[in-house]
Amino acid sequence: MKKFSLLLLLLLFLSVQAKADLYNSPATLESISAQIPKMGSIKCKFRQEKHLQNITKPLISAGNFEFVENKGVYFHTLHPIESTVSYTNKNYRQINDIVNAVSTKKYSKLEKEFDFFFTGDKNSWSLGLQPKINSSAYNYISSITIDGTDYIHKISIQQTNGNNTILWFTK
Repeated sequence: MKKFSLLLLLLLFLSVQAKADLYNSPATLESISAQIPKMGSIKCKFRQEKHLQNITKPLISAGNFEFVENKGVYFHTLHPIESTVSYTNKNYRQINDIVNAVSTKKYSKLEKEFDFFFTGDKNSWSLGLQPKINSSAYNYISSITIDGTDYIHKISIQQTNGNNTILWFTK
């Protein structure tokens, strides 16, 4: 049990350190575009954890994810309750715009809203987005971190109120 606790503590430290390194690495669109591959449409599994202030256990959901290039993002949740959500309408456009921009390498919409940070290379990369002061997301999002290779593996959304959401994607 001691070894497991020590390993867990080490992994937590490395995760915090990796995020600190990312947000100390400002990037330009040109450098990001050269490192992140164009991904296009994808269907895969997802797992989501929502960590809310004053709640000790995360809210966990899982199911199927689909991104259709230039159309939208779809989550078909199978656990804990079956539901389907599409992030295609005006209310959820920002989530769709972020996934679409990274997958299709069309960053111009994001450039108006976020400052960019980047570490890695074509094989494994992390993209950090921090809302600009005048952006619509500034008052509720602290940062968005996207990790990937030839597709997006993980998206972490840190909110200004201390809540965070982590999404993992697996083919």
